[in-house]
Formats: sequence, C-alpha cells, structure tokens
Amino acid sequence: MFKTLSIFFTILFISACSAERNLDKNLEALDKKYGYCDNPQRDLSKQEYKICKDQERAGGEELKLTNLSELFRGGRTVIAQSSINPYLWKASLSTMQPYSLKIVDSNGGYIETDWIFDGNVDSQRCSIKVQVLSSELITTGIDTNILCQNLINNNWVNDETQYIEESKQLTLAILKKAKENLDSEQLEK
Repeated sequence: MFKTLSIFFTILFISACSAERNLDKNLEALDKKYGYCDNPQRDLSKQEYKICKDQERAGGEELKLTNLSELFRGGRTVIAQSSINPYLWKASLSTMQPYSLKIVDSNGGYIETDWIFDGNVDSQRCSIKVQVLSSELITTGIDTNILCQNLINNNWVNDETQYIEESKQLTLAILKKAKENLDSEQLEK
C-alpha cells in the first residue's frame, strides 16, 4: 500500500512539474504575442500594469534616483519633445498674430482667439480655432475652424453657418507660411 501511494505521489509530482513547465512555456508564448504587460494570462493589478507599461516605455529599466537634487542639477537630462510640427506651429502663431489670443497651447498645438468683433457690426462676433494635428509638414496637419455668433435678444447664439471657404483660406495661409519658414531655414544651412 505504501509503495502504491509513493508511486502515485511521485507521478502526481512529476505531472505537476511538467504542467508548470508547460504553463511557463505558454506564458512565454503569450508574452511574445501580446507583450509581457498585455498578456491576458498575467493577473496584474492596475498599479502593477501601470508600472509594467512605464518600464516597457523606459526600455525595461527602472528610474532610480537616490538624490532628487541630482535630477535638477544636471545629473540627468530631461528632454521634452513635442508631437506637433514646429513650422506649422510657428506659421499658425504668425497668422493669428493680428488677433487677441485666448488659448495658446504649444504642447497640444492648439490656438483659439478671443471673440473678434467687426467695428461696424456690434451684433456679430467670431472666434478662430487652429489645431496642429501632425508632427509632419503635410496639408492635413492643420485644422482650422471659425465659429460666429449673433446677438439676439441680448443672448449670443451660434449662427450655424459653415465657414468652409474661409477656413480653407486660413489653412492655406498657414501652410504657405510654414513652407516659407522651412525653405528659409534650409537656405541658411
């Protein structure tokens, strides 16, 4: 009886070890397919997942600072990189220069003017919104919108007009300035 139990537990132990090796192989295969952090068989908490993704973005290395002043005194170099095209951004700012600006977000590539009034018509106002969408200098890398409102019974109401041609002309003006900026910079080099 003891011999039979010993054989049974030995077989059980060997099969458990074998199953664990198979599980490890399956996890490795899924890691290759989905990535370690996104492997559906890994039971990561939200915090563990965030840390895993941060390490993945950092090339697998953890950021270890023993002294925070080291970060600010030049011990490490921090580089901020924008995802918007600098020529489109500068051209957008230059084109919007005649107007009072309400929002200027260089990181997001967004510009919005304050309300623009025509000196002759007090009952209408417009705002221009420009969004740089690309890191490349391409025609679809900029989006412009014009919103106008009319004063009706002391309330500002959107006029529901699509200013497609005006937006197109504004976009073309920005693209032209961006191309000129690029060309002049290349000539200097």
